[in-house]
Amino acid sequence: MLLEAKEVSRAFGSFLAVDGASLEIEEGEIVGLIGPNGAGKSTFFNCIAGDLAPTAGRILFAGHDVTERSAEAHARLGIGRTFQVPATFTDMTVLENVMVGAFLRHPERAAARARALEILKRTGLSGVAFQRARGLGTPGRKRLEIARVLATGPRLMLLDEALAGLTPAELQGAIALVRAIHEEGVTLVVVEHIMEVILGLARRVIVFNEGRIIAEGPPQRVVGEPAVIEAYLGRAHLGRRKA
Repeated sequence: MLLEAKEVSRAFGSFLAVDGASLEIEEGEIVGLIGPNGAGKSTFFNCIAGDLAPTAGRILFAGHDVTERSAEAHARLGIGRTFQVPATFTDMTVLENVMVGAFLRHPERAAARARALEILKRTGLSGVAFQRARGLGTPGRKRLEIARVLATGPRLMLLDEALAGLTPAELQGAIALVRAIHEEGVTLVVVEHIMEVILGLARRVIVFNEGRIIAEGPPQRVVGEPAVIEAYLGRAHLGRRKA
């Protein structure tokens, strides 16, 4: 098992954002993590990534207990994550941005540069390698965010709404990129509100609501479960479907 979360909880004062959530991710999977706004999925995601320590529970990655380890330690073990708002270094070139990720495993500048150039080619960004990152639009920044994480050499990539804000044509290109990354052997956990992305990518979906996992399984089946419909649309809508 590549990733195991065991009864993970995270409280902020008296508010329990994640309440005893457990999951297992096998190497080679693409798993979607969905739920309405405020469901707790982003907090859970941040615990897995090492940006937040759980209040209770354990997180294991490749046999290592990473429950209280730093985000850097997570990255060194092979967990990479994107952010909802791309963390772009706007005054640096696109190449330099990707080199930041490459330095994790390639401390020599020449080796990091070579690695970054390889990643830029794989992600379709070679043509803008020497441009300042501030000149990129939303699609370019989203792709750059993925490229920088990919440069760290992850075994597991956590994509936090990495495809949001794209046009339909841009979205299809981004989905193709994510599929290509998966085919290269990277395991993926995708947090996304766009159901087209989840249905097109995920083999398995985990649904959060009010800090708990309420459903899990193949996406086409899960999205039709009564508990999931109620979480997204409310009990009144569920009643209309039954009528």
